[in-house]
Amino acid sequence: MAVSIHRGPDGPGTRRVPAGAARSPIPYASSEVAWTAAAVFLVALAIYVRTMLPGTSFWDTAEAQTVPPTLSIFHPTGFPTYTLVGWLWSRLPIGEVVAWRMNLLSGVSVAAAAALVVLIVGQLAEERHRVTVAAAAGIGGLAFAFASEPWRNAVRADVHALHIGMAALLVWLLVSWASARHRGSPRADRWLLVASLTFGLGMGNHPLTGLMAFGIGAWVVIVDPRIWRRWRVILACAALVAIGLAVYAYIPIRALTPPEPPLFYARPTTFERFRYLVFAEQFRDLFRPFDAPLADLGFKWADAERVLERQFVGPGWLVAAVGAAVMVVRRPGALVLLGLLAVGNVLYSMNFRDGDIDRYYLLTALVGAVLLGVALGAVGGAAGRAFADASRRTLGIVGRRRAAIGAVALVMLLAALLPFASLVMLYRERDRSNDRDAERWVAAVHQALPRDAVIISWWSYSTPLWYHRWIEGERPDVKIIDERNILDDGYGTIHNAVRAHLGQRPVFIVPPSWQLSTILARWETEPIQTYPGYSELLRVVGPR
Repeated sequence: MAVSIHRGPDGPGTRRVPAGAARSPIPYASSEVAWTAAAVFLVALAIYVRTMLPGTSFWDTAEAQTVPPTLSIFHPTGFPTYTLVGWLWSRLPIGEVVAWRMNLLSGVSVAAAAALVVLIVGQLAEERHRVTVAAAAGIGGLAFAFASEPWRNAVRADVHALHIGMAALLVWLLVSWASARHRGSPRADRWLLVASLTFGLGMGNHPLTGLMAFGIGAWVVIVDPRIWRRWRVILACAALVAIGLAVYAYIPIRALTPPEPPLFYARPTTFERFRYLVFAEQFRDLFRPFDAPLADLGFKWADAERVLERQFVGPGWLVAAVGAAVMVVRRPGALVLLGLLAVGNVLYSMNFRDGDIDRYYLLTALVGAVLLGVALGAVGGAAGRAFADASRRTLGIVGRRRAAIGAVALVMLLAALLPFASLVMLYRERDRSNDRDAERWVAAVHQALPRDAVIISWWSYSTPLWYHRWIEGERPDVKIIDERNILDDGYGTIHNAVRAHLGQRPVFIVPPSWQLSTILARWETEPIQTYPGYSELLRVVGPR
């Protein structure tokens, strides 16, 4: 078999690249790695579809199912990339329910990220045998696919699923740029240009993408230390980032284009309101002081550790640490890229007090899966060579080859237990195929509400009410006032919203727990049971 020998894109080692790899359907991936990536995508997507939420849910899920199909405006930071991608996706002739279709977008996004893990490992693993690399990369991809947070976000509509898909694409483009440059491709910089556009669009999907800039900047300088002299490339990259960020123009355009969108968060019709939405000024108090990000590190790390340890079962993170050690020697520049991505992600997530912070660690899980795949490639290759050398005196050429193949196969079979164990252990927890609680709660509420009622709700329960109103067309006579949107609608408080409608329309409240005592102190109410296990309704009878 003919081989070519060249320096690794960012390390001191050399790597043998089979000539047949050029016939792969995916650039800079052997055909074995390419087909393994396709297989990982299909396996992951099949499991996601089997365990997928069949309809709507509470919290941000129902918002992500409602905003894109109606071209509305999300809560901060607006997520315009997700809105526009979701609008196109919602029009595909797939499934009968819009909510399921938007859930499927998440499944496809996370499955694509798992496939991209395979392709990234395929370039970073410094092993000669293509099947060994493909097997190690495939296990890394499956380890990510069935890790706790990727799987949880793959079965429900959420902007974080598209975020991790775009983040994985960005890493693959950057690694491919390095491979193209070191192979002397005259079109190598096209990879960097596409990565720049992807970065801008990724920022339009979620600001977490911006934290990747530290790793990206270091990687660009490592791969091309003279990049600063190539001002045309720099300007082109900056222009493409700006073009990607221009997706934020959707927000003021939609806000100023009649009719008003059904969901009109913060009403960003002025620059001040646009800034308030895009820069998430509402959540400013949720950020711990960034002038001292390492303050109270033990307390913060306890939460981060809780999330991260659930991502890979057994020795998964230990194997990833072995991968990091391997890359210190073989691909130090790539380790800088991956390390800065993970460090930035963890530091930010530790300092942000979000109600569902676990999903913010998706990028670190992806980095861990890549390192895991690299480690398996190195261990498998070392085992194969060791068995071949040990049998040199007792076996012929064919026998040594079989011994090496057997050793590699044993390593990979044992390693495959990691994603398989995760699949088995998490299946019941991640299976949401029978979860119709939100739909049943909404049905119970609709049954309890008289005609022309006003329901004052809070975020978790407002979103499924919105979905059934604006997507399913149910109960158009009911006015839904969200506890946060009370500010945008000019009421100021729940109590003012009650006063504005009491005596004119029947008024009901889905009481936020933090305001329940105040509501009961000011208003005479009658409790109405809804779906068991979820919030009851309070019918407002009058003032106390």
